[in-house]
Amino acid sequence: MTETDGTEGDGPDASEAAPPPPAPDRAEATAPRPPRRLRAFLIGVVLAAGLAVLLFVVIGTTSSRTGTGGVVPVGATAPDFTLPSAVGAGTVDLAALGSGRHHPVVLNFFASWCIPCRSETPLLASTASAERARGSVIQFVGVDEEDPVSSARTFIRQAGISYPVGRDPNVTVTSGLYGLPGPPQTMFIDESGVVVGHIEGPVTKAQLDGWVHRLTGGG
Repeated sequence: MTETDGTEGDGPDASEAAPPPPAPDRAEATAPRPPRRLRAFLIGVVLAAGLAVLLFVVIGTTSSRTGTGGVVPVGATAPDFTLPSAVGAGTVDLAALGSGRHHPVVLNFFASWCIPCRSETPLLASTASAERARGSVIQFVGVDEEDPVSSARTFIRQAGISYPVGRDPNVTVTSGLYGLPGPPQTMFIDESGVVVGHIEGPVTKAQLDGWVHRLTGGG
């Protein structure tokens, strides 16, 4: 008789399966995006703020160039001023040159960087020389604005200007007293110091001849 062992084996039960590995973490790495309407609203706010800043800069620049009291109107007394001469020593005094001597004045505001001034200023210079040669009492006066001294003097020389020109580097007279925007600007002032005409932009020969004729009593 053969004796047998009561156990069939010592190993683990093959019917027991190993547990499955844990599933990988699929959590989003980034924060949830805001709703579409909120994003559109935020973009609109940013654009509106940028536009407001741009308008503030533009309006502020314009108002600083035109002064606080507006442009001196026709019929008003031309504000007097004294500026350092753009050529040599001394000063340029409007009243001393004009109403103080009962002389009408052509007052021109210009700059070397002003493109229209490059054709207008030689016309003013030649007309002023012609009037002086014939003994006219009309006085031409220039105001050079926002220019370095060297640039102003070069421009004056090249344009052939022989009448007094004052330097207005900070537009104290141009904008502060006369309320004018950028050059060229020309004021026509009678012998009593009253503004009788104003041309914004370059003056034509016909316009200049007409005003000179009127200011000198020709009509």
